[in-house]
Amino acid sequence: MKSVICVAFYRLVLAGICALLLAGSAGAEMETWAPEGGGLEGSWTVKVTQHSCATGDPVGEPFLSLLTFARGGTLVETTSNPMFFPAVRGAGHGVWSATGRQTYRALSIAFITQNGVLAKTQTITQKIEMGADPNTFEVPSASVVFVPADGGPTVTGCATATGKRIE
Repeated sequence: MKSVICVAFYRLVLAGICALLLAGSAGAEMETWAPEGGGLEGSWTVKVTQHSCATGDPVGEPFLSLLTFARGGTLVETTSNPMFFPAVRGAGHGVWSATGRQTYRALSIAFITQNGVLAKTQTITQKIEMGADPNTFEVPSASVVFVPADGGPTVTGCATATGKRIE
């Protein structure tokens, strides 16, 4: 009887140790999910200023976009650019990756329709630099390329931006 109690006790202790180890690994997984040291993961409000690529002069008024950078390198973006009605330009989808200690590259593609038919795609490629405050970033350069669905000539643009993490 004494040996049965000892075996049961050891099984209970072993089960407790396993539970603690599993809880510890789950906690470690949660830590990697959170933005590490103010990394890019998360959702951001971004103020965009379009520029003439040739002169650098601003084109139009600044506007806001929302960007969400997910773990694993995916990106979802939407814009309030007055050039597009929401029914004309869909959300942008893309990828992002680190290029340095506090620098990133992002690429997103959005469909632009006319009368419900795909008219062109918009591809945005941007360089992102984290600010001294881990809840801010700057985009010193972004290129915008519009490619007509019918294969016509492309139109390009340039932009800069600043981002603030949504907390």
